[in-house]
Amino acid sequence: MNPKRDPHRKLQIRRLPGLLSAVLFALMLAAEAFVPAQAAAAVPGRPALSTITSPSYREITVSWKEVPDANYYFVYYKAVGAAEWKKIATVKSAKRSYTHVSSKEFPILVGRNYTYTVRAYNSRTKKAGDYDHRGLTIKTLPDPVPLKSAAWNDARTAVTVTWGKALGGNYYRIYRKTSSSSVWKSIATIKNTRTSYVDKNPVAGETNYYTVRVCNNKMKVLGRCNATGIAAVSAAAHADAESTAKLLKKTGTAGKTSQIILVVDHNLSFWEKDADGDWSRKLSVYCGYGQNGLNDDRHEGDRTTPIGSFPILHAWSGEYSTYNQWVESSRPVGGEHLIDYYQYKYAMAIGFNRNPTVYKKGSAIFLHCKSYDHWYTAGCVSVEEAVMKKLLQMSRNGVYMIIVKNRGDITSY
Repeated sequence: MNPKRDPHRKLQIRRLPGLLSAVLFALMLAAEAFVPAQAAAAVPGRPALSTITSPSYREITVSWKEVPDANYYFVYYKAVGAAEWKKIATVKSAKRSYTHVSSKEFPILVGRNYTYTVRAYNSRTKKAGDYDHRGLTIKTLPDPVPLKSAAWNDARTAVTVTWGKALGGNYYRIYRKTSSSSVWKSIATIKNTRTSYVDKNPVAGETNYYTVRVCNNKMKVLGRCNATGIAAVSAAAHADAESTAKLLKKTGTAGKTSQIILVVDHNLSFWEKDADGDWSRKLSVYCGYGQNGLNDDRHEGDRTTPIGSFPILHAWSGEYSTYNQWVESSRPVGGEHLIDYYQYKYAMAIGFNRNPTVYKKGSAIFLHCKSYDHWYTAGCVSVEEAVMKKLLQMSRNGVYMIIVKNRGDITSY
């Protein structure tokens, strides 16, 4: 049959343009329906505020969660009681936090409450989304006081307490507690032009602890303080601490961290670095170590503790392929199952034999709780359980450990 004379074929050809029109019309309707939805999606959502902190009395940091369709965030603040928000910053969407530093235009005063909120913005559509109208609020406090030392005089009749300068107030308030009382007692208030105080009435026969906080009389607000405090030591011990602090400052380790756990023979001490690069001792206790002593060339099974400078890590394994590493496995692996040993109730893994790891040089060197009936270990360092718990509370990411036989060896690391 000749297709040009087929009546059905001719009918299909005549109807085809109409069918195309219908399809195009449907597509146009769909496109019109999609445009408002697309435009609406370009209006950013409301940022969920996460945290607010005050690193110092002149700084406040606010953070928030990511918002789709935002390429900028507007940050606002106001003093509690103020009617209007003040826009203080515009940050790119890659950032999720902003630190407001007090300025003439946007001041932060100590002892005041400030509220912050954030608004997302789309620069393509030039639209800003909604914001948390309540915001997050924080009260600014004077800066925490960095404690330096507390030393008995030679006659053991007085204790001299020293600290670093802290801002935000006009007075320092000094507190004392003892080994038999955990309650801090205010013993003196002095002007902020001084950074030392002589306690002429320490409690005899007990360990005296001291802490200091900034006091702002005008705003009637007290700053934060070191809740652990610093223990008073003898003048000779204080001199030793100052000498050790100078040695630590000369070490290569001091350039890598702001915290060092130092082992010199059977003494373990905890040190922190201040903004000036000076080191101060926060804790000093007796410790145990390998049954066969300290060794700078140890190997597995020799029951010695390694000498050197090591980062504090996590946990470990004893198999060849994963030697001295953290392992989570459904099958049994070589090494110790730490939960089976009470000594590891609180523990830190010492970064010995890492980068590179040498098989059989030694693994699983820990700082852990001492055994009930002895101090020595198979190569780890041991302290009392209460001390181990305190060390974990004091330590931050990046803490290092130096282990030496004599104080004079400290600068080698």
